[in-house]
Amino acid sequence: MADSYLKYVASSMRSYYKDFSKYAKGRVPEQKVAWVTSFTPIEILDALGIEYIYPESYAAVIAASGKEQTLLEESERQNLSCNCCSYSCCFEGCIATESGPRGIPPKPDVLIATNNQCNTLPGWWSMLAKRYDVPLIILDYPGEFASEEIAAEYVKSQHMNLIREMEALSGNTLDLDTLKETIKRSQASVAAWKRVIACFKDKDIPPTLLFDNINFLITARCKEDTATIYNLMADELELSPDKDPSLIPLFWIGYPLWYHPERYLSEVTEGFTIVGSNYINWWNLDYSGLDVWDSLFNAYNYTFLNLKQNTKTARLSALIEASGAKCAISCRNKSCKCDFVSAKDVGVIQAELEIDMIDRQFLDLDKARKLVSVMKESLT
Repeated sequence: MADSYLKYVASSMRSYYKDFSKYAKGRVPEQKVAWVTSFTPIEILDALGIEYIYPESYAAVIAASGKEQTLLEESERQNLSCNCCSYSCCFEGCIATESGPRGIPPKPDVLIATNNQCNTLPGWWSMLAKRYDVPLIILDYPGEFASEEIAAEYVKSQHMNLIREMEALSGNTLDLDTLKETIKRSQASVAAWKRVIACFKDKDIPPTLLFDNINFLITARCKEDTATIYNLMADELELSPDKDPSLIPLFWIGYPLWYHPERYLSEVTEGFTIVGSNYINWWNLDYSGLDVWDSLFNAYNYTFLNLKQNTKTARLSALIEASGAKCAISCRNKSCKCDFVSAKDVGVIQAELEIDMIDRQFLDLDKARKLVSVMKESLT
């Protein structure tokens, strides 16, 4: 990628991890720190000057560094079953041993969990709250399972309470104009990321590039540099050569494999080209609305994994159809059963692989090869 793109990436990474090494040396961050789950309304925290850390994302970084197995084993020694979410096991091993590829994150002043992704997270955050003896805030998003009018008021009351709690924590007062600006930056980041992934169908782009770089949309979507990074990336990707038309277009359903150098099973996909992924669409949040409360409600109440099954199936089917994929690899993820359930009845033949996004030892590679081979034979 161009130097200008790398410059912004390096700056964003330095900013996000700036306090990790300091904490390892006993220093305290200048800002208050919240540990948050992936679909927390970070625009509120950003507007109040509160630093936010994503334990799930750091677990992915640990696996990408090849250090996850030792930490998974340590978490089991700490009586956390290996059948629990591997993100939680990996991160628990990290903080128990006080070791990680970028050090350990600064101690939280508050923990914020949401249920608009999966119901494991509030339980995991409860464990962390006991460990650190800090307040825990759980945001409940009813999704499509309540009338929109009732749900909107219910979620607004929780967002307003979160603001009051974060004002007390930070000593700052929320300015609504500042909150509007953070939401606009998130909107811009989503729009720029959509430009990036629009290239995936036709251009010869390694899936690794998208699986790794969606990180900024997750951890820094309301930062100004994020839209800049993605627009620069899109400018380059739009000039990439086209995909080889002789290859079978394949859709990747499920998480990236963070322990794998390419984040997907390149060993079993010879003769295929990946043209789409549901994961890279999860953070395309819809911030539409007449005011900040509408925007935050639409974005965080209607996340993909918080929808009814028929809606998830319809959206996933539409993504697959738009990608032109003729088949799919569907990851039956040990850690995330709700993700796999969303892959049913999507209109293309699938190879369903027993897999995990963090725990590499869970994968039976020979079995995966056979399943993908059978799928390939059925298409040719």
